[in-house]
Amino acid sequence: MCIYLTEKVKVGMRGQVVIPKKLRKKHNIEEGIILEINDTKEGLLLKPFNPVAEMKGLGKGVFGDPVKYQKKLREEWDHNENSS
Repeated sequence: MCIYLTEKVKVGMRGQVVIPKKLRKKHNIEEGIILEINDTKEGLLLKPFNPVAEMKGLGKGVFGDPVKYQKKLREEWDHNENSS
């Protein structure tokens, strides 16, 4: 694990911490952003929440093999263009 910058923060009464300004700026963390917190063997890991990553694999199997599905769509499009 690489450590680029170490900062110390104090935990507030309700478990809140303030992320130092230079780290917020470096990682584009702005007010209102949702952070994901992961419990790892090395400690807590904070990172921006990515809702797209949460949806990964949800559509798996809906269209079958993506290459075959794409080929089928292209054939349908070609057929429709040639029919016009």
